[in-house]
Amino acid sequence: MRLTSLGHAAVLVETGAERILFDPWLTQRLDRFWEHHPPLPDQLVREVLEDGVDYVVLSHHHFDHHHFPSLLRLVDGADVDFDDSPRQSSGVTCIYPAGPVPPQLTASGLGHQAIAWTLRRFGYENLQPVTPGDTVTLGGATLRTFPSAVSFPEMSVLVQTEDAAVMLCGDAILHEDTVAAFGRPDAPRLDALFVPAHSISPPGVLTERRPLTDPDAVRARAVANFDRYVDALPASVTVPSSFGWRISGEGERDYDWCNRTIFPFTPAQALRRLGERNRDGLLWGPGQVIEVKDGKVSPADGPVPPGGYDFDEVYAAVTLDPGTPVPPFDASLDRYGRQTRGCEDMLRELLERLVATDYWYRALDHGAGRHVVSLYEDDGTETSFLLDPVAGRVTRLGPGPARGHLAGGEGWTEIAAATLEAMLGADLLFGSSFGLWASDGVLLSAVFHHPSFYTRHVERAQREASGP
Repeated sequence: MRLTSLGHAAVLVETGAERILFDPWLTQRLDRFWEHHPPLPDQLVREVLEDGVDYVVLSHHHFDHHHFPSLLRLVDGADVDFDDSPRQSSGVTCIYPAGPVPPQLTASGLGHQAIAWTLRRFGYENLQPVTPGDTVTLGGATLRTFPSAVSFPEMSVLVQTEDAAVMLCGDAILHEDTVAAFGRPDAPRLDALFVPAHSISPPGVLTERRPLTDPDAVRARAVANFDRYVDALPASVTVPSSFGWRISGEGERDYDWCNRTIFPFTPAQALRRLGERNRDGLLWGPGQVIEVKDGKVSPADGPVPPGGYDFDEVYAAVTLDPGTPVPPFDASLDRYGRQTRGCEDMLRELLERLVATDYWYRALDHGAGRHVVSLYEDDGTETSFLLDPVAGRVTRLGPGPARGHLAGGEGWTEIAAATLEAMLGADLLFGSSFGLWASDGVLLSAVFHHPSFYTRHVERAQREASGP
C-alpha cells in the first residue's frame, strides 16, 4: 500500500487495485482566512493525481474535508447544469457517512445531510452512503468504518489489504465503539495510524477576542485527547495528522497573532509525545510518501523526498505562545471586502434571511429577539440600527456603537458594513468570520448557518467552476 500526503487530512491511498482519495482539499487557500501549511503547490496536486482516482472518501461534511472547488476539480468535466441533473457524470465513486441525525439548522448549515445533494450537483452519480460501523468491500481493499463521538455523521476508516492495514481518523473524536472494537482479542492489526492532533481553538479567542486565560489546561486537554487515541489504537507507527494549515488572512489586517494563540498541540509536539510514550511515529507533509507492506511502515521516494521538510521550523510558526497579545476587536480594521450597498438595504435583507431560522421562531414564540446592530462603513462612520424580527422592521438609532444604544433586553452586534455585504453575497464560509464581528447573540450565526446559505455556496462554486 502506498500513501501520498496532499496536506492536512487529504491522503491518496494506492492499493494496487484502486486509487482512493480521502478528504480532498486540493487548493492552497481554503477560504479568505485559512491556507495550507506547509504549502500545497498546484503542480504537486496535478502530479500526484495525474492518473485520476477511483474513489473519494469523505470523513465528514466540514469544508476542509468536503471542499467544493476540490470536488469540482475531480469531476470528469465539471460543467454541470444548475438543476438536479448533471450534463456529465464522473466515474468516481464517493463514499461518505450518513445516519439518522436530526436537523440542526443553526449548528452546521445542515451540510451533513446535504452531502448527497451537493455531490450530485457537482456531477457525481456513483454515491455510496454508509452508516459509520459499516464495512465496504472494494476490488483490492476493505474499508471498515468507525463512528465519531460528535452530533453529526462522521467516520474513521480502516483500509485493509492482504499485506497492509492503515487507519485514517480525519478529525474524528474517539468513540467508545471504536475503543471496544480494538480492545477485543480479535481486534484488527494496525500497521499505520493517522490520528488527529486535535488543536481545537480555545473558546472565544477568535470570535470574541478573549485572551487565553489558562493555556496549561487547554494544552493538557489536547494532549489527553491524543493520548487516549494512542492508547486505544495501538499501531506499529502513529502519524499525527489532520493538521496542515495556518491562518493567513486576506486583506489589510495582520492575523498572524491567531497562529500563536489557537493551536495548543502541534504535530511536532505530538511526535515528541509519542517518543515519551515509547511509541514509534513520524511526520509527513504534502508530496511525501509512506509505504506499508507486511507490517513495515517506511517513508519512500515521492514528489517530495523523505527529509524534505524541517517540521520543527514548519510547526514553530503555529505553536502556542501564551505571551502573544490578542488584539481587541475593531470593526474599522477587522473587515473584509468593500461596501457597495446601503446599510438599511443590507439589514432588511438580513431580516428576510432570518425568517424560518431557529432564532426567528424563538422570537415569534416569546415576542422578543430585538437586536441592535452597528455597522462601520467604508467612509468611517458607525451607525446603529434596531432589528425587530417579529415586526420585520429596521429602525435607525443614530451614530455610535451598538452597546451605546441598548435600552434593555436587546442583543447587540458590531460589524463592518463591508463584511456584512460579503457575507450576504456568500463570499464568506458559512458565516465563520473569525473575529470580523463582536456580538453577544446568535442572530448572525442563525442566518449564516442556515441550509439556504449552504446551498448558495454550492451554487456559487458551480458558477465559478463553469467560468463566465
